[in-house]
Amino acid sequence: MSKVAPALCSSYKGVLPSDLLDKYTEKGGMNRMEYDLACLNEIHEQIQSSQGESSDGASMEARRKQRGQQRGTISDSEAIALLKQRGIPVKE
Repeated sequence: MSKVAPALCSSYKGVLPSDLLDKYTEKGGMNRMEYDLACLNEIHEQIQSSQGESSDGASMEARRKQRGQQRGTISDSEAIALLKQRGIPVKE
């Protein structure tokens, strides 16, 4: 229990180790722990796949820009230009 508690507490924010102890030591607690660990593993896998192979700064920035393009967001300079075009005063 003491080996899985830190991972569970860090993934499920606001959960205390004592909460986990109460939750997992009662009847059916082992099933709850297996389910929580399976969810934790899925979260970890999704994070790993979203980060890709490399974790250097340039590739992280490229992924951020790619996600922004997929969402259809605009850059700061484009937003300022759009505001000026609409006649909204912008302090620079």
